[in-house]
Amino acid sequence: MGRDTAAQCPTWLMVETAYLNALRSLCQPVRAADFPRSLDPMRALLAELDNPQTRFLSVVVAGSVGKGTTCWRIAQALRSPHPNPSPSGGEGLQTLSSPPLHTMERETGGEVRIGLYTGPHLHSFRERFVINGAMISHTEFIEGAKAVTIAAARLDYPYSTFERATALALWWFAQQRVSIAVLEVGMGGRWDAVNAVPNVLALITPIEKEHLAMLGGSLQTIAWHKAGIMQPGGQAVTGTQDEVVMDVLRMEAARAGVYLNVSPDVVMAACRNLHERNLTQCYSVSTEAPTLPGRLEAVTVGRRTVLIDGAHTRESAERLRAWMKRYGGETDPVRVIIGMLGDKAVNDVLAVFDQPHFHVVLTQAPSHRALSPDALNAQARLQHASVEIVPELNDALAQVHTAPESLFAVTGSLRMAAAAREVFGLLSPDELEEARATRAIFEGEDYLRKLV
Repeated sequence: MGRDTAAQCPTWLMVETAYLNALRSLCQPVRAADFPRSLDPMRALLAELDNPQTRFLSVVVAGSVGKGTTCWRIAQALRSPHPNPSPSGGEGLQTLSSPPLHTMERETGGEVRIGLYTGPHLHSFRERFVINGAMISHTEFIEGAKAVTIAAARLDYPYSTFERATALALWWFAQQRVSIAVLEVGMGGRWDAVNAVPNVLALITPIEKEHLAMLGGSLQTIAWHKAGIMQPGGQAVTGTQDEVVMDVLRMEAARAGVYLNVSPDVVMAACRNLHERNLTQCYSVSTEAPTLPGRLEAVTVGRRTVLIDGAHTRESAERLRAWMKRYGGETDPVRVIIGMLGDKAVNDVLAVFDQPHFHVVLTQAPSHRALSPDALNAQARLQHASVEIVPELNDALAQVHTAPESLFAVTGSLRMAAAAREVFGLLSPDELEEARATRAIFEGEDYLRKLV
């Protein structure tokens, strides 16, 4: 579990009460009626914590799909234990030349410290907070949550879970003296807590229809929210976008005096930007998409191949379908187990699998925001795929052991991906206990009561 080992840390049972109490202290859901809201309260909270965001450089990433993978790739590219990397790089890598390090860069034991803040988590809330590939420890989390809770209490403002978590991440990064942090926006961008942080570079991954109720209901309004991370006089990189989206991004960039670079590979463009401006060292950038838990992850269950992916937009579903071809899923029968949340474009996603060789199993994702399988079926109106409704998620996942297909996919949300990984035995006993305890908090009566 992260950096914790038997020699360094108590067992999960010994830290359970203190850690879960610390996690509960952060929990305050944001409601649709509360959004959008000013960044001023977030800035005030950071000021109470002595403005930790000013002690390191930050790269901010917004978009609809690929944010987490993009953040991870950038963080990896900024890390290297080798002060003089080979100019030839390695297989699947493109290596940049090496200018002098920026004067703000700090090193510990010869390794630059890179912070990574992403979300949502799959199993442990601590997954959101990472330095050089290692999760925050239980002890550090408890300490950070206490600092944030005390600061929020002084301000007497109903900070959301995400605002409190963002403050904790920035506090921890400052405590650990990171050189640069890669921060993933939670929702939208313009009024997201992460946007209270001054960034040296804004990245925008592909934008699609998502969070429609909170982001204005159209592709243009969603793009406007995402474009808000381009801060006045700054620099930004975006990948290839729908022309409607590009019109909004160009207009907002011009309005803010931002240099906007359009590139098919936002990670390579971002690293080159940081590198050429001598803001930090950028080593080798992988040209291959990484295999992250719950993102295009292939596992073997019995004799069957199961593809686990949190796809929840049309583009991400199309990427999953294209990936299936590696495993014979272009024409061979595929059983797709899908559960989705209520704020997603259901028909756009399910239409990708509306072909005769797909057997689509509609079930309910493990979330209070999940749509029922009947609601999914009503919205999807599939014409060619065979459709089966299985209300209980565990029953749907159990089909992996009995159904005739040799290729399965579990998709529709990261909640579905997390559930599949847990059911299929991909976690250690301690990790599974923490996952269950974490889910009990976010789906428990105390939390849900705050949504009313």
